[in-house]
Amino acid sequence: MTAILFMLAQAGGDAPAPDNSVGLIRLAAVAAAFIFVLTFVLAVFGQRGRSAISPQREVALAAGYIDRQTVFENPLVSPVMWLLLTVAHRLPAPWLKQRVQQRLVAAGSPNFYTSEEFLAVCMLWGVVAGILLALGNLLLSDQPSVLGMLATPVVGFGLGFGVYLYYLHGEANKRVALISKRIPYTLDLVALSMGAGATFTEAVRTVVHEDPAHPFNVELNTVLAEVELGTTRAQALRNMANRIPLETLRSIMASIIQAEGLGTPLSDVLKGQANLLRLQRSVRAEKLAAQASVRILVPSMLILMSVVLAVFAPFIIKAFKGELFS
Repeated sequence: MTAILFMLAQAGGDAPAPDNSVGLIRLAAVAAAFIFVLTFVLAVFGQRGRSAISPQREVALAAGYIDRQTVFENPLVSPVMWLLLTVAHRLPAPWLKQRVQQRLVAAGSPNFYTSEEFLAVCMLWGVVAGILLALGNLLLSDQPSVLGMLATPVVGFGLGFGVYLYYLHGEANKRVALISKRIPYTLDLVALSMGAGATFTEAVRTVVHEDPAHPFNVELNTVLAEVELGTTRAQALRNMANRIPLETLRSIMASIIQAEGLGTPLSDVLKGQANLLRLQRSVRAEKLAAQASVRILVPSMLILMSVVLAVFAPFIIKAFKGELFS
């Protein structure tokens, strides 16, 4: 494929065409070759890929929610996506699929993607980036080399694939940070509701009703749904702790389960956990403040030196020239 593209591009460049049409000839050659190769690949490997439906999507469909509308459901892009999904399904990297699945769950299962579906979307972004870089190399280079034509698609694919994976990582960290900030406030509300005579389930439902769109309340609502479907409360709480990679949340869930087993009042346990989280947050803030005072010392010294030089530079220059007292 690369040799064909290079020959076509060279033929377009050697033809007696105007200078402004050379880029168009190269672009048309690349587009024709790409369409030919894509048609051939789809004809040979164009069967629908295999992908298990995620449990979150299955529960949402069973509850009557409208199904998702992604690139897999788009009739124009779905043949390419199913081809990429087949490649993702055969990818021999179980550690990568497991890591992507953990990040998807931490990010709130966007579009109810499975790990293989998300890797297929990453491949799509990589293919698009590779094509754009290859076209840019052909249009901007007067005589593109074979090595450059080989390297640019590979580099573009790696960039597109990696950027979309990093996007998932950032979304997961952002959601986990929101949940971490919300935990003490939620624990206080649940403890106050239980102190007023409500059960744990009623108190959690009241908190969820206050702000149902918040990520932590979404997770609590999932816990309530699992309990209503027959899962024990302890197992539902363990499932939430496994979905969210927060050590503090796991310790809180373990304390709640232990308190239920021992018969300790949950309101007291929740108040104690909320106070402990606030104490840990204040200690962490003091530690960061102490580190900031040390880190700001270097830029402060640089600013002081620049001010001293700006003020005394004329006197220093005159002293070197021997004109200080003249």
